[in-house]
Amino acid sequence: MAPKAVVYSLLLSISIIAASCGQVTETGQQAVVPSQQRVAPEPDVNMQYTWRATPDSLHFYLFFYDVSRLEELQRTASSLSYQVNGESKNVLLRDTLKITRQAAAENKDGVWLNIVLPKQVVANKTTLQLKLWQKFAGESSLNSAFRIELQPGMLNKTAVLVNAGTNKPVIQGYITASDSLVLESPDTANAMQVYYFATEFTPALPPMSQRTVAQPRTIQPQDSLAIVARNITTLPKEGLYLLWAGTPYAKGLLVEPHNYPMVTMAKEMLHPLIYLTTSVEREKLFKASDPKKAVDDFWLSVAGERHLARELIRTYYGRVEHANKLYTSHKPGWTTDRGMIYMVYGPPSDISRIGNTETWIYRESDMQPYTKFVFTKKQNNFTENHYELIRRREYEESWYSAVAKWRAGITDM
Repeated sequence: MAPKAVVYSLLLSISIIAASCGQVTETGQQAVVPSQQRVAPEPDVNMQYTWRATPDSLHFYLFFYDVSRLEELQRTASSLSYQVNGESKNVLLRDTLKITRQAAAENKDGVWLNIVLPKQVVANKTTLQLKLWQKFAGESSLNSAFRIELQPGMLNKTAVLVNAGTNKPVIQGYITASDSLVLESPDTANAMQVYYFATEFTPALPPMSQRTVAQPRTIQPQDSLAIVARNITTLPKEGLYLLWAGTPYAKGLLVEPHNYPMVTMAKEMLHPLIYLTTSVEREKLFKASDPKKAVDDFWLSVAGERHLARELIRTYYGRVEHANKLYTSHKPGWTTDRGMIYMVYGPPSDISRIGNTETWIYRESDMQPYTKFVFTKKQNNFTENHYELIRRREYEESWYSAVAKWRAGITDM
């Protein structure tokens, strides 16, 4: 079906007044108490969600994950407490959901939970406050707090997109081209309008770069389709899709190949090397007739021997996978600013989130000096997970030092 004559703003370097237009998003915002602005990195739990309305209720499908310590989150998650506050901060509803060990163990990629709110608590503008509790050895407990702004417009969304293979709602911002989807709705005539954008996004620039990359402020959809309720559908073309187009809860979905968020194909393994290689090396790598041999030869040249080369490959591409899981936005996670820093420097020592700012601290150690990176959230029509690094010239020494360690075969960073 040919696309309609519409243009969607893709906010790459500018901000859009999405929130003031009453847009409903599907990414939970982790609450930060002013007196406790520092968020401990272990656990650093993230939440994503979607929802659907029934005649008398609003059903939330919640997904909690800590990629670096996934098994511990499954083992330690004990309960989810939540409450709905009115505009005057009065409590309209309060409840706690117990998490059994068996239920947590059944979730291989995180902790999935469902909660149901009565329709009347969403009839006016209210706030859903959530705390995921983890219980550790010695009966010590820790919670991760999140907030969802409830709006009456949420009651208009009566369907949910489900992965037919896992029977779980599509919450994360990506799927693969082989995934089958079903729009679950009580109304068989219901349909979801989807637009397709065949776009390519370049990897992040180094943190000290002052170069400005020209990006289109608007992009045109290349195609459109309607996903009809209860019909099995695939999105075989890789690229960016806009779901629920024309509604206040429109969101993006990135369709990637093969085993995404993992990178397993030799050609795919070449691209993330941009952060560790020179332009001459990259040209040679991409011109190689045998991509697998080119990747192997690069890591062997860095490591000097096969055992260390395998360790370097495991560490680096493990970080690529983690970056894809954590930071995928309108483009693959490894190409984003946070993905780049994560891959080269590793997990930060501390993360703090204040408003639309996320700060990463790398404490001073024998392997690296104290370094601080500040990212600012840039909203766009496709995602709530796009952050841009505030680049500074003084990062140059730290960056080249971190890259040099990789080139010297040092993985303990």
